[in-house]
Amino acid sequence: MNVSKKVWAGLPLVLALLVQGCANGDKAAYSMKEEETGTLKVMFHSDSYFYQQYGNLFNAKFPNIELQVVNMQDLYKEGVTDYKKALEDLIEKENPDVLMLNLDQYTKYAEENKLLDLEPMLQEEDFKSADIWPGSLKLLREKGGGKLFGLSPDFYSQGLYYNKDLFDKYGVPVPTKSLSWQEVIELAKRFPTDGSKEDRVYGLAMNYGSSIFQLGSAIGGTTGLQFIDGQGSKVTIQSDGWKKAFGLAVDALKSGALYVPGQQDPSSQSYVSYMSNDVFFTGKAAMTLNGSYYVNQLQDGATYDQSFKPFKWGVLTEPVDPANPDLGTSLSLSEIFAINAKSTNTKAAWQLVKSINSDQVAKLNSRTSNSGGLMSRVAYNKAKDGTSLDAFYSLQPREQLMDWANVPNTFFEQFNQLAEVELQSVSSDNKTIDEALAVMQSSGQATLEKARKDEEEAKAKKQ
Repeated sequence: MNVSKKVWAGLPLVLALLVQGCANGDKAAYSMKEEETGTLKVMFHSDSYFYQQYGNLFNAKFPNIELQVVNMQDLYKEGVTDYKKALEDLIEKENPDVLMLNLDQYTKYAEENKLLDLEPMLQEEDFKSADIWPGSLKLLREKGGGKLFGLSPDFYSQGLYYNKDLFDKYGVPVPTKSLSWQEVIELAKRFPTDGSKEDRVYGLAMNYGSSIFQLGSAIGGTTGLQFIDGQGSKVTIQSDGWKKAFGLAVDALKSGALYVPGQQDPSSQSYVSYMSNDVFFTGKAAMTLNGSYYVNQLQDGATYDQSFKPFKWGVLTEPVDPANPDLGTSLSLSEIFAINAKSTNTKAAWQLVKSINSDQVAKLNSRTSNSGGLMSRVAYNKAKDGTSLDAFYSLQPREQLMDWANVPNTFFEQFNQLAEVELQSVSSDNKTIDEALAVMQSSGQATLEKARKDEEEAKAKKQ
């Protein structure tokens, strides 16, 4: 077939017009006049909180749209044992136009084609999508099978906090770049290990309620290791990679540089007591790995504990894999707003999701929000106490190969206890790391299979 040069030359223009036409068509399909009427159901934690955060502003623009909040409080009542099932039942019963989902739920509903594609929203000029942190969009597309089915106005991540005063006191250079776990532990060893448990300084402190197994899991996870295969059917912890990860964790504990608070229930004590037992918060640890919410606790320390003594602090990215220094593993999205594919008012739903994730709402909430979440709109990444929060925005999310929603919840608690006992035996020199991993592999596999069987039997009884 012969095609003239003029025809070929005109193809780009034709394609451009087609793309523009599609974009304009999508925009027209979801544009809405301010005087339009209708009813819109939206899932949220509670009615009053929704209106405070999003509803009032939306109704100021669309006063004739009646918002009905599908309150999620009943999902957290005593007696609800299967949250996932209760949530699905609530959605089936109420059929909300706008869903609020966590990452696992978002993934499931995207796979089942129950959500509306929001990609065209990013093309709308007034939405200013270029200001949204790319890491959030990347994770949402990854979990949406390459498509964007939801948006989240904020996210959570972890960072490596450091006490600058302790670094200066002991003559240790303050870190200025992302560190690997090996570098973190070697740095922690440069601080003294003498003194009583109550008065001494630690190089590295773990989160309250953490364990040596959880540290080893974090180290391995940073390099992409998983202790269960992608199908959730086989334990894969007996490997050279996990041997190195848990060996590094045990080494940190045996060196005396690591503070491990152990498994304690924070709900059994007052918040003041909880914070006073945090050795980094009380100025007795040089470094700790904690969530973005910890910024607020350090900034407003005296409001949590009147005995709090302020110190100079900073935060780096979470420890990274030297082979992939631009990737992080702790990114979490807990409030993803998506449009139900069954919605009978998609125009209003589109405008609400757009409003919730808008620059205007981000600007307003950045002035009042104290939840510890990080704004997905980078412009509102404000320094706290003169400390930049850029570290939380510096890494891109590492691809998550394992769908943890497919693993029975009962498995994790039992496996954690099993693994902790084995690793404590290694730290006490009663076992080698190889012996401990062998037990974790065989007993862990048996635990997983039993948890899977128990879960299937429980579901069969309910049917």
